[in-house]
Amino acid sequence: MSTDTIAVLDRALSVLRVLALRPEGYSLPELVEELGLPKSTVRRFLVTLAGHGFADYDEERQRYTLGVLILGLAAGIAQQNVIAVTLHPALERLQRETQETASLWIRVRFSALCLSSIESPQFVRTVSPLGRSIPLYASAHSKVLLTQLSDAELEEYLAATDLQALTPQTITDPAAVRQEIREAREKGYAVSIGEVNDDAVGIAAPVTDQTGRIIACLSITAPAHRVDDRRLPTLISSVLDAAAMGTARITGSRHPASATTPRSSSGRP
Repeated sequence: MSTDTIAVLDRALSVLRVLALRPEGYSLPELVEELGLPKSTVRRFLVTLAGHGFADYDEERQRYTLGVLILGLAAGIAQQNVIAVTLHPALERLQRETQETASLWIRVRFSALCLSSIESPQFVRTVSPLGRSIPLYASAHSKVLLTQLSDAELEEYLAATDLQALTPQTITDPAAVRQEIREAREKGYAVSIGEVNDDAVGIAAPVTDQTGRIIACLSITAPAHRVDDRRLPTLISSVLDAAAMGTARITGSRHPASATTPRSSSGRP
């Protein structure tokens, strides 16, 4: 596949990704502004996508939305998404107990993908949009998912990955990332401070299957001003307990009465 073909495909996928973020759709000028592409280029992509059923155009509202075909594919995936359905009660409990945004994440190759999210009811809150993708070296949930790799797989990942800073707090030194993963494995959870969003704190813990393999993780994200040294241990315990509940639902075992007390409650894991 030529470089030009890959670039065209990348732009087409960018159009679909943007359309997926707003169910009410976009006007052509809004899409041009959002994508930062020439108007003629965006129009050409939309006509092609619409012709294949991946996009739809409402003439009355003059807005583009996802097409019936891709919505049908999404519905098919949702029906098969046993993990999201099974873990939803644990996700609800976590959001209700912490009053912060709770999310369910899975690993898709070298990224963490948000499979489900329930936003905090508080006026000031963080948001984890459904389908959001984050590199595995940044954020608490990404690091938890990265712990499932063997040492050899981790080295392969680090060698093949450009550790770019998302914020000034993002860890981009391979040795530091290795240490983060070692500590996350030991503690059974991870904490990130400002690594993806400057003013946000994330806490995550793994959900495992019957073999002990990590299949997903549950996390909360909160504005940094609401997570001080006194509240952090309580939030960690809530995340650990929700993850334990999630594992129990996946494996069919009995959910323990309470989470294990976190071994450390300050800073990164």
